[in-house]
Amino acid sequence: MYKLQGMVIGQFISSRFVPLYPHQQVAEALASMHNQHVQELPVVAEDHFTYLGIATEAQLNDFPPTLRIGEIPMGEHKPAISIQANLFDALRVYQQNQLSVIPVLDEAEHYVGTVTMDKLLEGLAKMMNVQEPGAIIQLQMAAHDYMLSDIARLAELNDVRILNISTLYDSTRDIVNVYLKTNRMDVQALVATYARYHYQVVQVYAQESPIDSLRDNYDMLMNYINM
Repeated sequence: MYKLQGMVIGQFISSRFVPLYPHQQVAEALASMHNQHVQELPVVAEDHFTYLGIATEAQLNDFPPTLRIGEIPMGEHKPAISIQANLFDALRVYQQNQLSVIPVLDEAEHYVGTVTMDKLLEGLAKMMNVQEPGAIIQLQMAAHDYMLSDIARLAELNDVRILNISTLYDSTRDIVNVYLKTNRMDVQALVATYARYHYQVVQVYAQESPIDSLRDNYDMLMNYINM
């Protein structure tokens, strides 16, 4: 199976979160969540590698504080991500389950740790080249007019490299917003070229902070994953 180089989830595993175990009581589990600043934690068998499921703060609040975690049904849904999965797979699991920590399993489906949203954003930042200087151009067009090859060709004609492309489709109006992360801050000539070829230039982000850029691209990616 093809994997995105440098984007395998195994590179983003965090071992700082201590999972829950069946022998622990509800009160102890809730205290552990509070101390680790999370709203859910993986439940792992006493062998320390068999993944049993996720316990949430909201779920545990419905049970007596002295009840043991092992006596609480975990249900059939056990959200987790493979250690060999890519960044997109992890983002999809996060989006579908809204977890603060995502359990990671190895090839034998043994629990090996968690990946956090902070780590996913770190990988997303690398993938989208937000650390590289360069303007972001937002184009808008009818869906039937969107041709990536044409957009890239015009950038090349202006000696501008596109480091990342994100799209956001508006189904209500059948239009596509295209966000181009470029390698140059001065993109006036390219913007003029796009306008000359009848692309609507919505905005140029030339002084945007990397964090703002990452958030915009993350929102677009989440929209894409949900489609």
